[in-house]
Amino acid sequence: MPEKMGLRKKCLCPHFWGIIIVLGLMGAGCETQTSLVKKRIKSIENGLLRAVYLKGQKPEKLRLEDRMVFYRVPGVCLAFIDNDVLSWTKGYGYRDSKEDGPVTAETIFQAGAFSQPIVAALALSLVEEGKLALDRDLNEYLKSWKVSHLEISGSRPITLRDLLLHRAGFSNWVFPGYSRKEPLPSLSQILRGEKPAINTPLMPLDKPGTVIRTSESGYVVLQQLIEDVSGRPLSELARERIFIPARMRNTYLAAELPPEARASAASGHQRDGSLYPEKWRLYPELGAKGLWTTAADMASFIGDLMAAARGDGSKFISPEAARAMLTTQAGSRGFGFIIEGSGDDVYFHWEGRTAGFACALLAFPAKKQGIVVMTNSDNGQILIDEIFRATAAAYNWPHFKPVERPLYRLDPAVYEQYVGRYEISPDYILEIKYEDYYLIIQPTGQAPTKFYVESETVFFSIDPFIRIQFRRDEHGRVTHLILWQQDFEQVAKKIS
Repeated sequence: MPEKMGLRKKCLCPHFWGIIIVLGLMGAGCETQTSLVKKRIKSIENGLLRAVYLKGQKPEKLRLEDRMVFYRVPGVCLAFIDNDVLSWTKGYGYRDSKEDGPVTAETIFQAGAFSQPIVAALALSLVEEGKLALDRDLNEYLKSWKVSHLEISGSRPITLRDLLLHRAGFSNWVFPGYSRKEPLPSLSQILRGEKPAINTPLMPLDKPGTVIRTSESGYVVLQQLIEDVSGRPLSELARERIFIPARMRNTYLAAELPPEARASAASGHQRDGSLYPEKWRLYPELGAKGLWTTAADMASFIGDLMAAARGDGSKFISPEAARAMLTTQAGSRGFGFIIEGSGDDVYFHWEGRTAGFACALLAFPAKKQGIVVMTNSDNGQILIDEIFRATAAAYNWPHFKPVERPLYRLDPAVYEQYVGRYEISPDYILEIKYEDYYLIIQPTGQAPTKFYVESETVFFSIDPFIRIQFRRDEHGRVTHLILWQQDFEQVAKKIS
């Protein structure tokens, strides 16, 4: 008998501006509606907001064009969902910093872990067909490879529910991708850690159900599970069951794009703005991070999913499965997303990152609205966050507001202890001075930045938002600092 879902409570060339495509506006009031959409788009384009601002000041509204230059992000594409359908999409900048092809609604980006909600939807469809169960031992279904169970007292078998919720106990290893010139491993070789795979064998480190830890490895196992149960390649099943019904015409679950799609693809860029040598890396771990798509296609998927959860119909997912994906199952995890907020302010979000690309989605089911943002830069996520804050302001969303930070002043002797030179590498030094109530940090070859007091050992900058913490040895001497920018961490040793 098919199983129930088990619901639980809870740029470099910035002056090119892409052509806007406004959708779903036919009928009475079309002109007024179109004008409102254009007004809101302008509000987003001219209303990006930093993460924090100082008490006594107002949050400064910034232009998307300027922020692309500031963060060295060559190209961006936005797709907005309204009333559960794609409302508008617009591209900015260029697909490639060395070629002048503009970003458009049809530009394909490497979307990384955006594959995971799609794989989750496929898995739930197999549950509904009775081919899988959420809470049975995976090894009852796996044929070509078996999960190694931990020999730990009290440990239980890993289940599909564990994989979907990132609580199967696998590591948080991030698959780094392969050169386009290298041989790619098969799924079997990845699971077993056999060459040419560059990872070790995939096996759990912790008892299932005890630790929620974002794990790409778990979704590689899920890929094998789906292929064993269905008898078909994951990419083929996704195209038939999701991409075609959801009208995702420019979406591929593949390590490499087919030749006919490459002319529409964006190229990946590094943090310094330079192009990745081969334009992109390849990720054969399709279930974990193998998606190529457009912002518009992903918005169509999200809109359909929200509509289905409301019972308004979908061609690729049942209402019960959709509600399972958009309901917290363990902590803040749903099947395929992170879910936060409460009541009508509940929202879900997810990110996809690969070398040279950063993408994110955010949606409010009760409002029937959401946005997908795709970029072709390693710096893209911090820009995306500023776009999310601008969108929240334009559409009156709760959450995603800049945070006011109070100003503190320390004893001058404390600042003096932090003054000096800190080495990240021999050719990259942080020079630290202090003036009045803040530190001034100047990295090699870059402009100086003010860092304000958060606590006696922690300081922050406004633009970009970076936090640093000074560390001491057992004698109380400052030995090094740790720098954080989003999920990026860097240690610098004090050398003078």
